[in-house]
Amino acid sequence: MDIKTIFGLPAHPLFVHVPVVLIPLVALGAIAMVLSARVRERLGWTVLGLAIVAGLSTQLAVSSGKGLQHSVANSASLRHHIRIAESIRPLALLLFVVALVVMLADRRGRGAWPYAGRPRATTGTPVRALLVVATVVVAVGTNIRLFQIGDSGAKATWERTRIGAASPGPSPGDQRR
Repeated sequence: MDIKTIFGLPAHPLFVHVPVVLIPLVALGAIAMVLSARVRERLGWTVLGLAIVAGLSTQLAVSSGKGLQHSVANSASLRHHIRIAESIRPLALLLFVVALVVMLADRRGRGAWPYAGRPRATTGTPVRALLVVATVVVAVGTNIRLFQIGDSGAKATWERTRIGAASPGPSPGDQRR
């Protein structure tokens, strides 16, 4: 399903802003969750909910980008953007999975839902350390890729405009008032 427009406007620039905001928030939330039981208790389910919305909005952004692809001028920057943009979907999913594992490990250790009535299982220091490392690596890696995708999309959009072109100074028609 390629969504091209919303209310007559290109859908892609509208959709991309949701994951651009939510993915960094989910990454920060996941890191805070893995480091603090208090954060897990207070914000864990919210972070997971935001991760789901981020994943769905990522899908909409990629789909709407495919719909827009044939309506814009082809360039090396656009091809690069298209090539790397697909990589954000599995990374957003992986970020959700890591946050979910952190939350479930905590719930299991406390004997809370969905592990209520079962014996508590404590995670040892090596497992906790692995969860911290995995969460930080996935969170940082996902955000680095998100930045690269956004940067390549901005370059593809603006490189052939007067705004995007490198200019030594103001053009003759520009006057400061």
